[in-house]
Amino acid sequence: MEGPLLVIKSWALVAILVWAYRRYFERMARPDLEFEAWCRGRPLLVALHGSPAERQRWELALRARLTTARRVVVSLGGWPWPNYELELVLSNEGNALGLRIARAELRKAHAAPPPCLVLILRDFLNEEPIAADDLWLHPDAVYRLQGPGEAPHGWLVLAGAERRPRVQARAEAPEWLPRLDREVIDSASHIGIQREQSVS
Repeated sequence: MEGPLLVIKSWALVAILVWAYRRYFERMARPDLEFEAWCRGRPLLVALHGSPAERQRWELALRARLTTARRVVVSLGGWPWPNYELELVLSNEGNALGLRIARAELRKAHAAPPPCLVLILRDFLNEEPIAADDLWLHPDAVYRLQGPGEAPHGWLVLAGAERRPRVQARAEAPEWLPRLDREVIDSASHIGIQREQSVS
């Protein structure tokens, strides 16, 4: 008589353990070690060019947004970007204000997604009087049908209210972009193009 009861209890325990794993521990995908190593180098993801007074104002506005969001997701990027939650830090890049990746962690499969970085930037542009050309977004932060090589010099984020934020490929990397990062972008050595070349 106890046999069937033990089987039922075992199945119930297994069901609870599976539910707990999926609810609290299951991740969106397997870790991408190359991407995580790249993120540990604190790469520049966003840069804003302006006067010292403008940069100070923007820093306060972005700090408030990032404090509320805590983490963001680059949901418009190609694989593996949407699988990761990113913690960003504000940095002084000389004549620009930067957002660098401080930490990347695989998203939990059943947790609410963090806010989209490009939407945060678009909303910021809607509120701040900043020229479109004064905001640079990393080339891999947006993926389109043309693949990761579509915007080797980065993206412009355009103000607006569309459901999907509008972006535009830059013709060239801006001169004000920090020198080291401009060389990295101009040499097409960012992670997306490295992968494209290694596949071809």
